Amino acid sequence: MILPLLLVSSLSSLLHSFSGRLGWSTRSLDSKAVEDFRGRLRYFFMNPCEKYRARGRKPWKLVLQILKIFIITAQLVFFGLSNEMMATFKEDNVMTFKHLFLKGFKDHGQGNYALYTKADLYDHIYHVINRYADLQNLTLGNLAYERVGGEYTPLSVCRLFYRNSTIDPGRDTFYIDPRIDEGTENINFSLDFKRLVSVNINFTLKSINLQTVRHHELPDCYGFHIKIIFDNRAHSGKIKVGVENDARIYECGDYNVRGNSGKMDYLLLMFDSLVILACFASLILCTRSVVRGIQLQFVS
Repeated sequence: MILPLLLVSSLSSLLHSFSGRLGWSTRSLDSKAVEDFRGRLRYFFMNPCEKYRARGRKPWKLVLQILKIFIITAQLVFFGLSNEMMATFKEDNVMTFKHLFLKGFKDHGQGNYALYTKADLYDHIYHVINRYADLQNLTLGNLAYERVGGEYTPLSVCRLFYRNSTIDPGRDTFYIDPRIDEGTENINFSLDFKRLVSVNINFTLKSINLQTVRHHELPDCYGFHIKIIFDNRAHSGKIKVGVENDARIYECGDYNVRGNSGKMDYLLLMFDSLVILACFASLILCTRSVVRGIQLQFVS
């Protein structure tokens, strides 16, 4: 009886010792995995300088972001300067059209340009027509008439008026049909001022913005669709006069800039390519960081 009891006691002590060692080993492995995970988390949230001190990893992403800030800023500056020249050219041409076609126009009075007599209205309309016909002898700019299919597009005088109206302020009576009719007039025309809403003179001129050559850019061609409006909608005895300009920009069909080797164009193309590559590389690096963060989230 004593021998079997000794065997059982020895076996139980061995099992207890083995299970203790196994538990210690398991706890050791768990602790090592936790510390490894904590280290990975700390490294993931380190800034570039801390990563360099921890593992000697060079901060390529930070350098790329700084480079991207500089080159994109430079690109925006170039783009802004180019747009400024375009906007200035359009504004200057609008002012030129006002001085060319509006009789007696002065810069300081551009907000109150209006007519008050029938004779003045006819005089100003014929003034616009005559100025348009004699444009090449008047203008200082490189303006030209538009051609479509080899033919010049004509100037048009459009009259907007109420379809029918009978107005007698002395008797306090009126009859009016508010529907608007439009008619295109020839050179000799007369206006029914009681029904007149507005007279619009439409024509198109073309020009080339040559100032961009000094900045090593190819000039753009412009089409100015101009509308001169004699506005009588208020029927107050005051006809307001305004100029609307719809500028269209397009690439010139044929051009030759002598002395231009195209070196600047190649440099601008290389610079734009550098911007694209920097942005693409930044996108890849940022995507990689996001993916690694998501992978750490699911580590068990």
